[in-house]
Amino acid sequence: MTLPDRQQFSFYLYFLGLIVLVFSLPLSKFGMSIAQIGIAISWVISGDFKNKFKTFFASRIALLLTSVFFLHVAGLIWTTDFVYAWKDIRIKAPLLLMPLLLSTSPRLSKKQFEVILYTLIAGVVLSTLISMMVYFGWIRKEVLDIRDISIFISHIRLVLIGCVAIFASVWLVYQNGSNQPGRYTWLHGLVVCWLAFFIFFIQGLTGIVVLSASFLLLMLLLMTRTKSQTRRILYAMVAIVPVIMMVWSIFSVTRMMNPSAETGSKVPEKYTLSGREYVHQPERKEYENGNPVWMYICEEELRSQWNARSDFDFDGRDQLNHELKMTLLRFMSSKGLKKDSAGVWSLNNEDIKAIESGIANEFYLNRLDPRTRMHQVAWEIQNYLHGGDPSGHSVAQRLEYWKAAVGIINKNQLFGVGTGDVPQAFKTQYEEIDSRLSEKWRLRSHNQYLSFAVAFGLAGLIWFLYTLWVPALHAFRARNYLYLFFALAAAISMITEDTLETQAGVTFFALFSTLFLFVCPQKDDIDGNPGNLPSR
Repeated sequence: MTLPDRQQFSFYLYFLGLIVLVFSLPLSKFGMSIAQIGIAISWVISGDFKNKFKTFFASRIALLLTSVFFLHVAGLIWTTDFVYAWKDIRIKAPLLLMPLLLSTSPRLSKKQFEVILYTLIAGVVLSTLISMMVYFGWIRKEVLDIRDISIFISHIRLVLIGCVAIFASVWLVYQNGSNQPGRYTWLHGLVVCWLAFFIFFIQGLTGIVVLSASFLLLMLLLMTRTKSQTRRILYAMVAIVPVIMMVWSIFSVTRMMNPSAETGSKVPEKYTLSGREYVHQPERKEYENGNPVWMYICEEELRSQWNARSDFDFDGRDQLNHELKMTLLRFMSSKGLKKDSAGVWSLNNEDIKAIESGIANEFYLNRLDPRTRMHQVAWEIQNYLHGGDPSGHSVAQRLEYWKAAVGIINKNQLFGVGTGDVPQAFKTQYEEIDSRLSEKWRLRSHNQYLSFAVAFGLAGLIWFLYTLWVPALHAFRARNYLYLFFALAAAISMITEDTLETQAGVTFFALFSTLFLFVCPQKDDIDGNPGNLPSR
């Protein structure tokens, strides 16, 4: 194979690898692995390693991104569990390979880069459509929670990739909308609406926050780019809309979790219609839709009548492995029912199925209302603060994870526990604080910033924040808005997720960081120097 032929073959393999990688991200872990291997092979085939490494070491941003990988390597110095440490380093490999391979490969032409984005959007739309097929039962799979309909990757990861697909779609319209027929813009608008709908439907709170924050950022950018005072005022007014909606939602949820005016004025009855005595616990301040949970309870009638209507034992667990009794009490309270035999028979068949599936409030049946997830979060926090068991409740568990993480950091402030000792440190800390979490749920911090502080101390955390800030600052100056919005999504996701602790999460971060910084065609490279790698 002659040199020109080899270079051409290498480029096409590289381009195909990128296409397969972005398409596989929401659909196939195997596809992700194969695509990355293909990209690495194309890089080796193209040769010219001297110039490639020269280019790599001349790129401050590429070096900065790879430093996150080498931070994990440095953490080997003070670790004791090398088995876990090497496993962790293997997972982090894309943090080294993606910046090296993509920063030293040819930039794509505008058309080629847009093919990558279209492929990404197609993969995400296909994954969401398959998820809806699972929801409607067209694809057979046990679904205990709405988030279980994402069958290829975690629902959180799918929601984040969906946000990136929305950014890509908007960017494509921004770049080409004026030169395309009207149906082009309408088609992208349909994609954006569908993906936004899916994010709300699957109750992806992280995605909802990302979209809201991105909308605010977009309005701020538009305000800075226009000289018209009228437009600035208009953009400011539009930007206030999600803020007002958020404040209203919080107020609405807060009102639902406090007693209604009628509740406070009622004198509680002593007996059920069957003459059995109610149990009232007015000191327990838990409410569902303004109705008290711990008032008007006749457990004897509840047990017998529930067991007559359902195959799920009153003293057992619902499908989400929560106490069914507690789910029943909350659901009946949300409907304003007394917890007795008459109340049980006031439930319709759909209510019974909802309780069996773990739905604890009638309001939760409205999947498209973002307040649904907000109420779940607020209830979990309230239950946790009142001494409830956080096991099985995602938000309450995170509060316990964060508590454990902070305890570890306090004992290892400067350099942390090292790359491999994180699991053992958490295990020890949970035992020391006598955590209410069951053994099954005693996991890591589920906060990437805390994870870095646990492993590498405050010094490592500061460096990690620096590696996030500098590329974002350069992207802002270069008006690389695609990267800017991705960086915002990634930064928000890291508050509630260990984004860089799984293959899908690391690939998500490493791929889009380097794709939008080094592959995206632009006049100057990210370091502010004229691009020295040719486009194809």
